[in-house]
Amino acid sequence: MTVHTVLDLSSQALEDILTTLAGGGAPASALGKTLDALPVAAYALGLGTVTARARDTSVALSFLLAFTRSSRFIASANPAQQHPINLARNLATLNALHGPRIGLALHADAPTAGWFRPEDAASPASAADYLRLVSSLWDSWPMDALIGDTEGGRYVDADRIVRIADPVYTLIGGPLTLPTDTPGKPPLLLLSPHGAAASTDPSVDLQLNETAPGSGHFASGPVSLRTGAPSLDAVLAWSTEPNAPAQGASIRVALQLPAGSSAAAVQTPVFKDAAVALRV
Repeated sequence: MTVHTVLDLSSQALEDILTTLAGGGAPASALGKTLDALPVAAYALGLGTVTARARDTSVALSFLLAFTRSSRFIASANPAQQHPINLARNLATLNALHGPRIGLALHADAPTAGWFRPEDAASPASAADYLRLVSSLWDSWPMDALIGDTEGGRYVDADRIVRIADPVYTLIGGPLTLPTDTPGKPPLLLLSPHGAAASTDPSVDLQLNETAPGSGHFASGPVSLRTGAPSLDAVLAWSTEPNAPAQGASIRVALQLPAGSSAAAVQTPVFKDAAVALRV
């Protein structure tokens, strides 16, 4: 079985890469080409250490996308601090600008207590709940709702710009301010402890369980996520995957995932009801 490796960039390794890219010039260009050429299915950002779990890596993601042409990246976020609308919009923008080569991952124990949940919520939100909300927000303005009928004067099918209703994050409904291609939406990954039960949330595209407690190695089927690269030199020395996905393949193809699908169970058209429009 061909292994599709996701190589995590955290701590010093990620700092080294960002420092080189921030310097610009020939060294930054060369590093981008080297990352493109490494035999990995994707790079994860900031999933390798406990302290890194609380970081928002979307800025690092934008840096890496700008200096690479085919590398695929999986960002992480802090659900307790990162508003899901902002995160969904940022990732949708990067996905539109750089093609379908980004994803989002959370550890199952990521903190989710945030100001954007009702104070009287009966139970805490899970990382899977947060991922589902982000995916549902991408459904609030589907790309194929764009019509572009210049003769008829109709830019978009307004009935398909919707406010979603999430069962856990009941105060957030969107819509986003830009359209998202549903089949090409960023895949969502959940990293679970060794022996954890399978997630029942269909919005989670891929659940990776730690192969042994404390190993930092997460796997599911042919996909293997490895953390612990101590430095940029260690990342550049990676060469153990002879059958890496071809350059230019989408992240879903690289991780052997199907096309994205709608996650929002309840959708209310924004412009049909003035009361709904006022909530936007």
